[in-house]
Amino acid sequence: MPVYNAYNMLTGADFYLAPLCLLILYLLAFIMKRKYRNTEMAKYIMPALTIRFVCAIIYTLVLVYYYGMGDSFNYYQGVLDMHRAAIDDKSVLKEIYSKVQLEPGDKMYNYFYYSSSWSIRYYMLESRTYMVSKLGLPFSLIFNKSFLCISFCISFFAFLGSWKVFKLFAGLYPHLVKKIAYATLFLPSVLFWGVSLLKDPICLGAMGFLLYYLHALFIKREKMTVAVIYILLSTFLLYNLKPYILFSLLGGFFVWFFLQERKKIQRKDMRQAVTGAFLILALVASLFAIRGVAQTEANAQLSPGNLVSAIQHQQNVFSRTDEGSGSNFAVDGAPKSRIGLILYAPLGLVNTYFRPFPWDVRSPLMLFSALEALAFAALTIMCFRRLGVGTTFRTIFSDPVITFCFAFSLIFGGIIGITTPNFGALVRYKLPCVSFYLLTFILVMDKSGKFSPSYFFSKRLF
Repeated sequence: MPVYNAYNMLTGADFYLAPLCLLILYLLAFIMKRKYRNTEMAKYIMPALTIRFVCAIIYTLVLVYYYGMGDSFNYYQGVLDMHRAAIDDKSVLKEIYSKVQLEPGDKMYNYFYYSSSWSIRYYMLESRTYMVSKLGLPFSLIFNKSFLCISFCISFFAFLGSWKVFKLFAGLYPHLVKKIAYATLFLPSVLFWGVSLLKDPICLGAMGFLLYYLHALFIKREKMTVAVIYILLSTFLLYNLKPYILFSLLGGFFVWFFLQERKKIQRKDMRQAVTGAFLILALVASLFAIRGVAQTEANAQLSPGNLVSAIQHQQNVFSRTDEGSGSNFAVDGAPKSRIGLILYAPLGLVNTYFRPFPWDVRSPLMLFSALEALAFAALTIMCFRRLGVGTTFRTIFSDPVITFCFAFSLIFGGIIGITTPNFGALVRYKLPCVSFYLLTFILVMDKSGKFSPSYFFSKRLF
């Protein structure tokens, strides 16, 4: 049985396949741009997309010539094995896309078993990694196994999701289009790590579509049929890739929805009663949702009883890896209880949004992450210093949109910062929340009336 070499990620065929793929994607982007031709948003489409494609190329070069290993290699090997199976027997395609979980008795498993990578047979038994390779397969069949083309197509999907978030917030705050574009389309970490054949760009794309159409369905109450379709598809992707993103986003959005509807209640006593009922309902719903997800072995770490032990295990895993890379960092132990988990949350937020510190830098890639973290810290300090702590938080909780951004970035960032004591992994895991953290302070600063709507920093930062 012939085998493919997963490490041959760049071939001579890329010289004509990659330009062909880019031509098709740019044509789609041009059609998309025409829809916005009379708006300020239109000028951001091509630059944002081009930078993502450039980052996809750079990421591939770094992956092949600097790291020499990584999750993308395994996902790509899975794609190649699926491609070979589809060429040998087209009926395998039905098996691939009709099952979420691969089983040893499946036809497809034989191709993984005889793969050039011996570990792929075990790697693809995990449903989430199997899902990533399945999503890359159609682009492999269209562009003849080109890793670059697969990366471009997935990066385009991630861009579309980010564009949905940009469109949503630009529509709500049209005078802040420039700042919102920076937060959603041009963050360096999102541009570099939110590309290629990985879970993260797929989740970014699905997240953007889910949030946009949840808003369309529940708040604007328009495009009902289309919204339901996109919500179901996005939910399916997130649930089968990173369910914790799905539940964090849904929880945050329904707080937004509730606060938006609560403002319509005129009587104060009625508002208080409804608020109490909502909090009880939200708590009960959360417990049932977590219990339901925890029924499956793959998601058992999300159950309340296992969450703390899962965090401890995650830290132990990272402590045994990348020992020579200098990318691990200490979090002073692991929380021993759920109360400890809450107490550790501030440390998690610091790790997520403000690290690596300059003295943590051990590689060129970490330097870029440190510069972005430094900018986040400067913006946060500037906001609290100009407005004061009390005014800042009152502003956050006075607006449902800002409350959503803050709640999502707070909960998600706190957990990720505790569970991931490795800078290389943290920079990818935090991608879903960094834009919303930045949006929180953009909106607070704008609502205060003390900051420019066009610039993040003035000549005098503080």
